[in-house]
Amino acid sequence: MKKYIIFFSIVSLIVTTSIVKSSTRQLEKNIFILEEEVKILEEKFDFLLLENDYLTTPERLIGLKEKMFKDKFIPIDPKDIKKLDTNE
Repeated sequence: MKKYIIFFSIVSLIVTTSIVKSSTRQLEKNIFILEEEVKILEEKFDFLLLENDYLTTPERLIGLKEKMFKDKFIPIDPKDIKKLDTNE
């Protein structure tokens, strides 16, 4: 009887260890996948941040204005701006 108890104890420990190892491997696999996704998203974020910084520099905006709109914008003197009265 004692041999059976020891045998079943050992078998149950082996099965339990196998189940724990299997679940641990699955968790490690999921963690690895999530870490890779985070790395990809961080790279995209860094690229978009760089692109935003490049596109919003004053020199770049002036260059785009001159390239796209050429002579459509003319400077005006602030003294020439008149107040409109909407009650008339």
